[in-house]
Amino acid sequence: MDTHQTNLKLRSGNFSIEKKQYENVGLTERFVSVFAGAVLLSKGLKNPFKPKFLYGAYLTYRGFTGRCLVYEQLDIDSTKPQAVNIRGEFVIDRPAAEVYSYWRNLNNLPASLNHLFDVKMLSENLSHWKSRVLGSLLPLDWQAEIVKDEPGHLIGWKSTGSVLQHVGKVEFDETPDGTGTLLKIVLSYHPPAGGVGIGLARLFNPYFEYLLTREIKTFKHEIESPARY
Repeated sequence: MDTHQTNLKLRSGNFSIEKKQYENVGLTERFVSVFAGAVLLSKGLKNPFKPKFLYGAYLTYRGFTGRCLVYEQLDIDSTKPQAVNIRGEFVIDRPAAEVYSYWRNLNNLPASLNHLFDVKMLSENLSHWKSRVLGSLLPLDWQAEIVKDEPGHLIGWKSTGSVLQHVGKVEFDETPDGTGTLLKIVLSYHPPAGGVGIGLARLFNPYFEYLLTREIKTFKHEIESPARY
């Protein structure tokens, strides 16, 4: 009898499952989604089964909930800043001190890196750059400030005034035999436009890595050329 009453008490208990809404869309993107969704909804009211209305409904849902189903599939979370890093290591058949000195004189770089339009020294540590890394139709220009300089070993910089803010460093280490240089490059940037930018960065990152490799090969050819000596 006691057991039966106990079972009744257990069965009559109140249970609840806590539901947590996973947000993967940043605040700015949510505002944009709500605005764009509202525009599309207003234009598609007469035909609620047309793509325009459906896209508007989805963007509105995306903005209000902060959840993007596409981002979930791509494992993107634009609520958290994500840095994209591009790295490369190259062997230059010249002494480390010489490679450092050649790189440190930024006026040498346009002739060595094909996708640079121009570099102008504004002061000892500040320079203005123009680049066609995204093609001639969309040239980029920015200022770069050298924030760390270890003669013969390392140059570190950060950019200002560019859509694509980035920081970077170049290390010049001697090869084990002491006759060459192990050149290490790291570029780090935060993609603009939230999750869309993160997705595009993932898409274009292999291209940027390829481009970096090609540019350093040109630099290697230039500094190793017998015509310089």
